Amino acid sequence: MTATGRSQSRLFVRNSTGLVRTASAVDATIFNAVISAPIGSTLAWSIFFTLVAFPGADPVGVLVLTAIINIPVLIMFALLGASMPRVGGDYVWVSRVLSPPLALISNLCMIMGGLLGAAYFAKFFSIFALGPALVALGSLSHNHTLISWGSSFEADKTWIVIGALVMVALQTFILIRGTKSTFRWQNGAFLIAMVGMVVAFIVLAVASRHGFDSNFNTLNKSFGGGTVQKVISAANASHAAPNLGNMSATLPTLFSIQGFMMWNFWSVYMSGELKSASNRRRQLSIMFGALAFDVILLVIGAILLFHVAGYNFMYAVNVSPNKAYAIPSGPFYPFLAALSVNTPVITVIILGCFLFWSLPSMIANSFMPIRSFFAWSFDRLMPEKLADVNDRTHSPVIAILVVNVIIAALTIWSVYSNVFQLVLGLIVLAGCLGVVIVAAAAIALPRRRPDLYRASPANVKFLGIPVLYIVGTLSIAIFVALAVVSTQYPALVMNGNSANFWWIPAWFGGLIVVGALLYYIPRYIRARRGINVSFVYKELPPE
Repeated sequence: MTATGRSQSRLFVRNSTGLVRTASAVDATIFNAVISAPIGSTLAWSIFFTLVAFPGADPVGVLVLTAIINIPVLIMFALLGASMPRVGGDYVWVSRVLSPPLALISNLCMIMGGLLGAAYFAKFFSIFALGPALVALGSLSHNHTLISWGSSFEADKTWIVIGALVMVALQTFILIRGTKSTFRWQNGAFLIAMVGMVVAFIVLAVASRHGFDSNFNTLNKSFGGGTVQKVISAANASHAAPNLGNMSATLPTLFSIQGFMMWNFWSVYMSGELKSASNRRRQLSIMFGALAFDVILLVIGAILLFHVAGYNFMYAVNVSPNKAYAIPSGPFYPFLAALSVNTPVITVIILGCFLFWSLPSMIANSFMPIRSFFAWSFDRLMPEKLADVNDRTHSPVIAILVVNVIIAALTIWSVYSNVFQLVLGLIVLAGCLGVVIVAAAAIALPRRRPDLYRASPANVKFLGIPVLYIVGTLSIAIFVALAVVSTQYPALVMNGNSANFWWIPAWFGGLIVVGALLYYIPRYIRARRGINVSFVYKELPPE
């Protein structure tokens, strides 16, 4: 071993991560797209609730706004990712530019998003995918057995947990098989899911308002419900209309939609396994490719459904309860798209393909905390076993198992807890704090690590000003503003009660304290064993 190798091996667990750069730009783009805004699940669940939550919401207009405000954020992450393409992402950048405690705080914010996101999509599979698909198929075919099974997956906690844990077990198996195999599964499931969405879009494009109303009226009447007009009247939605200029609707909708649109930088956490990760143009194309894909398809999907079903109707069916809506299936996007033509083969394709959205989203969410735990361990901050890599699959098996045990526990808790949806809102605030810390590191990089900056792909100027200064400052302004918005609308993160305002500073304080302890406690334990982990942060980890 060379002198450099011996020096590195004393600093790090070993002088090579053992991970292999096998992921392509296509893998990374899909990875970002399914973590940030998986089209099917976002259309089914994450957009149209805003119509009722914030009357006057214009999801199409707000989607365009979110695309614009994410531009500087993605540029910042792309430049940092290309400059330090290592496993761990923001943990590596912040710890080497600012300080290790801040790195643990920012990384913890992102990890919580990944862990809870994975648990959400495991639960999503039972409640919002498998259950509604079975109920919808049963409703359209008047098969009461399918309706019963679907209702159980939607409401019975035991059935929900079983379905969700099957997904956790499946993704554990996939992740252990290695990065190359993982992305084959991710891409395969994504392609099948997209077939269903493309069919849904085509169906909505050729369907008519009259045909949709007729099919809906017939089916709803068979279950004792009313016509489209009665559903609209029951919700007092006759005059409901989008109004982008209504700030009391647009700002909270922006926060809500940004909650799932802000993560198109997620591929930085696979930079240690991405081919040509130090190529600035590749990093930018991956992130902006995912952003464009998500925004364009979400806008098209929303416009098509509003064209066929109408804004008023979509507002009305999202009012709960609506006494005129009697169909056992919830008014989810794939069900309404299938209902617009009510053809059995098309219904099976749309609803069957929709089941495949959960797996790639779970994989993308889980990948990040696995690699972050690996990076902590590789720096000797955490037990070194977390950095073990299987010689054949090149996968960190111990880290994968630890993370999936945590996800399984969170999944079970989410099913039996009444506050999980609230926690998802708080995760957006965690993301805000994480991005602000990363932005501070981006601004500090040219001055605190000039040697690293000058030779890096981040050394780009606009009108003589380092681009990192510009995009870092804009990112801080955007995410501080989002945090302020959350304080003005209790429905976002205060459970609808402004008296719960204290939750916001308490949440931020908790993240800061826990993140700092994640550094200082292990450092103290290592110091008692004669290891000074602070030295490791003076060097970039090996590849």
